[in-house]
Amino acid sequence: MIRYFSHIFLATFSLTVFAQNEPAVSYDDIARFLAGERVSTASPLNSLMNVPSVRKHYAETQTLSQEWENLRLKKIRAWAKTEIQPRISRPNTVKYMFGGPDFVHVESIFPGVPEYVLVGLEPLGTVPDFFAMNQAQWDSYLSHLNYTLRSISRRNFFITTEMREDFGKQGVDGVFPVLLYFAALTGHQVLDANYVSLSSDGQVEQTDSQDGADGIWLRLRDTDPSVSAPPAQNLYYFKTDLSNGGFKAGSKFNRFLGARPGGVAYLKAASYLMHTDNFSNIRNFLVGDCQFILQDASGFSAEFFGLYYNLTYFGNYVGPIDMFSEYDQPELRAIYQSGVARPLPFGTGYRMKDQDSIQIFGVRK
Repeated sequence: MIRYFSHIFLATFSLTVFAQNEPAVSYDDIARFLAGERVSTASPLNSLMNVPSVRKHYAETQTLSQEWENLRLKKIRAWAKTEIQPRISRPNTVKYMFGGPDFVHVESIFPGVPEYVLVGLEPLGTVPDFFAMNQAQWDSYLSHLNYTLRSISRRNFFITTEMREDFGKQGVDGVFPVLLYFAALTGHQVLDANYVSLSSDGQVEQTDSQDGADGIWLRLRDTDPSVSAPPAQNLYYFKTDLSNGGFKAGSKFNRFLGARPGGVAYLKAASYLMHTDNFSNIRNFLVGDCQFILQDASGFSAEFFGLYYNLTYFGNYVGPIDMFSEYDQPELRAIYQSGVARPLPFGTGYRMKDQDSIQIFGVRK
């Protein structure tokens, strides 16, 4: 999407992406640049458009974004508009645990939500300083960024161990640029952004450095006229431990979520962690808190899920991939063999083939 707007300029020197003698640039233009979209006519980034590595980045990213849109996102949006959105009232918050910075999939299913909370273990990272780079560094950074984006587009989820290894190479040191790219890809204007930390009582406090920060905050505006969205939306990404040792009563992230009761939980490629006792705190919190939950088989076990929610099944259950074979669910297999499941026109989670994936949607009893 190509959009023209007035821009909020960076006021914080520590987050500006330019050397001291360069003019500031809006976060929206940074997001556009990363996503291969046209930046505003007054943006200093226009001076880079004839750099060969930038032209290559624009061509590759535009192709990738169009492929992603045509092969996956259009199907997801159409399905969600028919099957999910009519079944729910608009939530104030979507809580996407274990998903890393994967804003694009959760937004495609739940557009126009006032607040999105994403959680993972990937590092926060920094906004790239393009004007401090030379030709070789531009080429290295943009090529590595496109490699990372291509990986998530084809696989539809982040593998934390791979991302830990990838981030930090070639200057791409964390999820900040990925979140900006996803904001532009999903048709959002980035109004502002910063690092955030959580106080002991779970209150959000902005901070100018990733040192000691708990997460990243983006202030967005949805520019799609077909989506009824508030004038501004909050997107949070928190790097935090969701095991029982990290997420417990009184912990600051527990209190942050507790201040946002209800809403929707979204779970995809969650490594079956909440099938184990070591993640019982976050499992019990979400089930006790959320009015709606959408997940694949790797979220809650179907038996546990069905105790508290009325469930609608989609797709075709063929069992877990080999890596998670111990988490096969015979009761779920029996449900799907009974013929109650509705169609699912896209692959998701660990099962990327359309005919092998499932979604389970729960409405609190």
